[in-house]
Amino acid sequence: MEFGLSEEQQLLQDSIARFVEREYSFEKRQKLVTEGGAFSETNWATFAEMGWLMVGLPEALGGLGGLPVDTAIVMEQFGKALVVEPYLPVAVMAARVLIEASAGPELIGAIGTGEARPVVAHGEAGAYGALNWVETRAESGGSGWRISGEKSLVLAAAFATHLVVSARTSGEPGDSAGISLFLVAPDASGLARRDARLADSSRASELSFSNCPATLIGREGEALAIIETAYAHAAVALCAEAVGAMDKALWTTRDYLQTRQQFGVPIGTFQALQHRMADMLIELEMARSQVYRALAHLDADAAVRDMAVSSMKVQIGRSAKFIGGQ
Repeated sequence: MEFGLSEEQQLLQDSIARFVEREYSFEKRQKLVTEGGAFSETNWATFAEMGWLMVGLPEALGGLGGLPVDTAIVMEQFGKALVVEPYLPVAVMAARVLIEASAGPELIGAIGTGEARPVVAHGEAGAYGALNWVETRAESGGSGWRISGEKSLVLAAAFATHLVVSARTSGEPGDSAGISLFLVAPDASGLARRDARLADSSRASELSFSNCPATLIGREGEALAIIETAYAHAAVALCAEAVGAMDKALWTTRDYLQTRQQFGVPIGTFQALQHRMADMLIELEMARSQVYRALAHLDADAAVRDMAVSSMKVQIGRSAKFIGGQ
């Protein structure tokens, strides 16, 4: 795996860094969270105009044909400012599900232009993280498919133009087979939504479906592998965002140590604090290395991929807690 950035990737990184510095100061982010509902149409249009929403989309579907590492570059830079717009649930998670399910090219292409913001509704309260636990049911009748059930903490559902919903068409909760994917309109009859603000000020929703009209996408009963792949890509992107947040925390602390004075000298000259900074840097680089490892294994067999992703999540959790605490 090539660890250095290509010229195009460096330009991508620089363009996002400039946007973050110009448009995502702490004060502007706070105003966006408190007054803008954690979403800016202007920022989203900028994401589309700069090509960031189409980075991970295939060229044949109107994208730039980028690799997962390009998505990680975007997420790392977003992490440095704690960007709240739903790039992860839309341009990573939903895009990957639709690509793997061979959904219509029009919808996938519309993600890149900013016209469509599909989000995935898969998690359920009784699943406890198990991706194969789906109690929501879909039944086919004379009027097409109908969905009934509940989905928990659906990221960015309040801003969605389409809902990509998993539902069981056969089998029992916990079975690997029998899970299918459906497109549901956010204003469909029988759909109720309750929004919540999460700890990072992003938005999620509880969704309830009652005989809700839906359209099947992909092959019936074979969606689990698609969902697992999308979650793996999303986990890597989320951890890249965490690396960006850790990186910003580290160097903000360094700047503070150089300016805060005690006993007439900068506290950064104290050896004990220098050692703590060194420990923080080591944790950051260990976390970054695990993201690289997971990126290198995203196209491997599912068992190998999932091991790399799990290892990354463990390291990111430890490093983020340590750096944040220091």
